[in-house]
Amino acid sequence: MGRINIFLLLAAVMIICCGCAGTSGDEEVVKELSEYQMTQLNVAEVYGIGKTQDGYVCIGENSDGEAVKLTFTSPNGEVQEEKLDSAFVMSVDEKISAAYVDGDGSIYIALSSVLGDGDMESRIAVITGNGEVRQLSDEFEGNVTAIRVLADGSGYISGCPGGDIRCFSMDGEERFVIKNMNYTDICVASDRIMVLTEKSLLSYDISDGSETENITAFDKSMADDLDETFNEKGMDAVSCRNIMKYDEDSDSLYLMLSTGLYEYKLKDRLGIRLATFRDSDIEYDYVVEGGDTFVAIAGGKSGRKYVVVYSYDSGYASAEDKEEMGDNEVTLYSLYYAESYETLISWYEEYHSDMTVKYTWGIDDDNGISESDAIRALNTQLLAGEGPDVIIMDGLNVGSYEDTGVLLELSQVYDDILEENSDCLENVLNTYRKEDGSIYAIPSMETFTAIIGPEKEVKNMMDVQSLAAYISSQDRPKYGNDLSFYNWECYFDILYSGYASEIVDSNGNYDEEMLRKFLEDLKLLYDTEMERTTQDQIDEWSATWGTYSDQIKKAINSEYMSPLFNSAWSGRKTAFVNMKTMGESWRFYSIKEDYEVGTGESGENTDYAYEIWGNGGGKVFVPNTVVAINSRSKSLDQAISFMKDLFSTDVQKIYYGVECGNPVNMEGVREWNREAQSMGTPGGKITLGGNDYMDWSYWRKDEYLEDYIDKLRELDTPSNTDARVRSVIRDNVGDYLENGDSLDSTVNSIDKLLGVYLSE
Repeated sequence: MGRINIFLLLAAVMIICCGCAGTSGDEEVVKELSEYQMTQLNVAEVYGIGKTQDGYVCIGENSDGEAVKLTFTSPNGEVQEEKLDSAFVMSVDEKISAAYVDGDGSIYIALSSVLGDGDMESRIAVITGNGEVRQLSDEFEGNVTAIRVLADGSGYISGCPGGDIRCFSMDGEERFVIKNMNYTDICVASDRIMVLTEKSLLSYDISDGSETENITAFDKSMADDLDETFNEKGMDAVSCRNIMKYDEDSDSLYLMLSTGLYEYKLKDRLGIRLATFRDSDIEYDYVVEGGDTFVAIAGGKSGRKYVVVYSYDSGYASAEDKEEMGDNEVTLYSLYYAESYETLISWYEEYHSDMTVKYTWGIDDDNGISESDAIRALNTQLLAGEGPDVIIMDGLNVGSYEDTGVLLELSQVYDDILEENSDCLENVLNTYRKEDGSIYAIPSMETFTAIIGPEKEVKNMMDVQSLAAYISSQDRPKYGNDLSFYNWECYFDILYSGYASEIVDSNGNYDEEMLRKFLEDLKLLYDTEMERTTQDQIDEWSATWGTYSDQIKKAINSEYMSPLFNSAWSGRKTAFVNMKTMGESWRFYSIKEDYEVGTGESGENTDYAYEIWGNGGGKVFVPNTVVAINSRSKSLDQAISFMKDLFSTDVQKIYYGVECGNPVNMEGVREWNREAQSMGTPGGKITLGGNDYMDWSYWRKDEYLEDYIDKLRELDTPSNTDARVRSVIRDNVGDYLENGDSLDSTVNSIDKLLGVYLSE
């Protein structure tokens, strides 16, 4: 993937320094390992890889759901597939959840199953080098995701995230249990068990499980990566991830974290980044070939898995030169930089190896370019017959481009999209359809706002007045405020889309009275909540989530509704949320199911529902990832092909990040769920009020999935996404909300600025 923003073309010097009390904290700079992509593997899931006398052995599951053993003598060698004899290894209700390949050829596997009450149990078995199958433990509670054999071969440890780490002898005797460890990964380091958590590295004595050391001081870069890895592993919907390995010769731990491979020298308490990963990759497991070569199993967003080598040895480089792909290259533009689009492109290129997509944008956090300057620069390029091939129109006034000739008319593309993907949200696709039937931009995703709570109550809260009245009638929450809103910008962002098209419509018609009504409603909700909010609550939220600009880069909308998991503790029954992606829907249905770890469904939230917020004017949605094509593109065929692919099931089934919206292709939604269910029960855990609740990364029940799809089908009223109109209003309401500026003076200020813009 090409990246054409000069502010991001910076060569990073990777210096990772980890320290604790009594160390010098010296920095060490090393040349990074090169990455070499090797053999592709025919597996849908990866459970573990190791090196034996027969070569590299990977345990996984193929696309048919069969457990397989893959053997290859070199990273780019031919792969031999052997099906594990399921009848001897596992029962029909069991699924492999983790594997450990020992150097002697033995394969240790964890077999997990779901009980009738929804809880999980596991047992451990071994397939010896000569094919003998032995059960090593009876069933015990939890879903095992890690197995490690002790250095002396006398036993093994198993771990369940958020649960217990158990040490067994090979005869099945339980030696000890380390309780309630919400860890990232575990490994055996000689006579110690090393446990990696979100913020620390813990050491336990292998003989009795007693804690011997707690390392918590890390360089900020590594600390951030530890935190990110912990959170990503909890939400990982595929395979296992074996992150930490120990190398006895160097007395070092190797950590494959989210963004890179690190060496952590235990004696010196020093961390060093050895390699930086592509942001689309997931590294599942790896073999340490020494401090200069690592053989890993990696995968991209497409789901394909392959062998990748990180090494200083250039001999791994392919002798085959890559062909220039200039004839199959398109440039994609968005007004605002979005990491989610980078992720989408990385996935797309991996799945479409014959296409190169270069990403360009107008505005990011660093370049200081204004919206008007960025839009002017884009327009100059397009009018000159240049510029990007494909344009994401989010924030741009689509109507102002329709009659200029710079955008391709898309009626045929629209027909092709529906012919290839029959179950799409046509209301959303037709957002920019003109009266004459022509169409120049098509949304591939959408977002919407929802009010969440007990069904009988939320049905009566469909405007700001009723919502504010409801809030005022309730007791103050025991935890936080009523909506978890602590910044005025949050109130603006949640309400604005419901009024945007009535303040300035798609044809540029401005309604001052609707602007006035929006500002009155905004202040009503803001004042209602701030009167019930303390400064301590604001400070606590900011300390946890950072500034508002930091918050919106995270899955913050899901956090607004998290207190509903434990209403008795929080005192909260409702939430007001921007349903930006599938992720917010998963959180809502997890709350509705109210599945407490160790207890199961409580049934307390079964009456919860969410209603689309429309401000009385229909079911409002915000078009997202709105796609248009430069009519003078020099790669027009490729641009059209790329655009149509964006609406396909293969692209729409992926969650790309917080900037992208909900899919328009309902088969993509269903396909996500089918793949998630085939992989077990993906999700994480949320702790509230001392209780642990499951936060699923899919729709656990068919009724939840279809309810979500039905909600998307209700969307019928598009909001105006013009960024300059939004910015003019947003930039001028802070003093009105917080510092006592009058409504009239605020309206007058905005009125003048909008007049200038709309007259251009």
